[in-house]
Amino acid sequence: GINGVTVNLYDCDGNPLASTTSADDATGNAGYYLFEDMAPGCYEVEFVAPEGSVFSPPNQGTDDALDSDADPDTGLTGDIPLASGETDLTWDAGLYQPAVIGDYVWEDLDADGIQDVDETGIEGVTVELRRCEDDSLVATTTTDADGAYSFTVAPGDYYVQFLAPEGYVYSPQNQGSDGALDSDADPVTGQTDCTTLEPGETDLTWDAGLYQPAALGDYVWEDVNANGIQDDGDTGINNVTINLYDCDGNPLASTTTADDATDTAGYYLFEDMAPGCYEVEFVAPVGMVYSPQNQGTDDALDSDADSTTGRTGPIDLISGQTDLTWDAGLYEPVSLGDYVWEDVNANGIQDDGDTGINGVTVNLLDCDGNPLASTTSADDATGNAGY
Repeated sequence: GINGVTVNLYDCDGNPLASTTSADDATGNAGYYLFEDMAPGCYEVEFVAPEGSVFSPPNQGTDDALDSDADPDTGLTGDIPLASGETDLTWDAGLYQPAVIGDYVWEDLDADGIQDVDETGIEGVTVELRRCEDDSLVATTTTDADGAYSFTVAPGDYYVQFLAPEGYVYSPQNQGSDGALDSDADPVTGQTDCTTLEPGETDLTWDAGLYQPAALGDYVWEDVNANGIQDDGDTGINNVTINLYDCDGNPLASTTTADDATDTAGYYLFEDMAPGCYEVEFVAPVGMVYSPQNQGTDDALDSDADSTTGRTGPIDLISGQTDLTWDAGLYEPVSLGDYVWEDVNANGIQDDGDTGINGVTVNLLDCDGNPLASTTSADDATGNAGY
């Protein structure tokens, strides 16, 4: 029982007649009131809810001596006709302190299921509150401009269901050690666990992280001049194997280059990916090698494959990002050379009788005069000198 609740008595025309407050009865039980020495007639009782309390649902169950008779909006009972000598002790009021449940829906940029300082709330996400006992819908709301939501309800057992907007998926559930900063939505159903709300409790720890899938890809081309930059005249290469790894080196997916929507060869795409850290591996076809890495100033036109391993560096993707800058240039090595001979008649023409000379140093330079390699003439596979 609750002591100190004001209870007013009216006649059925709404005229005030008396007032009292609930107090201990003769046995010391709290919450009782009594109007006595009244003339027979028609009456109403008004219960005045203390601040922070609201009235229970009226007329529940089958025992009128045990239900709440106060209208939840007005606190008034219905008409009470009393006959001569009658004592009617069935006019009761149940009160409770509402509970609050809620908190936050945010865009989980890195899809780690933990609220980071640079991540912001999502407005307009539909959130439902349901009873645990029968999954019945209690209330529906939407998140505000900051991603916040709340429900004020009677104490009881509830769970929250978050309805992911189109294009979003749920973050991993129950990550980290701080229950106020994790995502509580099941990644499949969007539902939280059940929780019991006590009278007056405010539980603002029920959050949901959402992210938009990411994508990465782009292009493998034959780098005709092996400069590591996509030039006019360079063309895409189909059927090159591309492997996707996480940044711990675990294999995730594989694809091959193919024509894109414009029928241009050499393109690849990994999509519907969770934000995170990835690496791409380009598998060079037999007879081809990788172009120089990270040449020029335009990251969309350079080759990102390490010239030894064929792998990119780490690629960090955030929610909703599509990064189409990860390319690989490939080329077929070329060869030059041939023959040094003793020109017996000094006519500049290899004549019968002229023979090869071994041990002649031959240096290779680029067209800017930079030295690149050196060798010496020697017998070829058939034993002929000067090659």
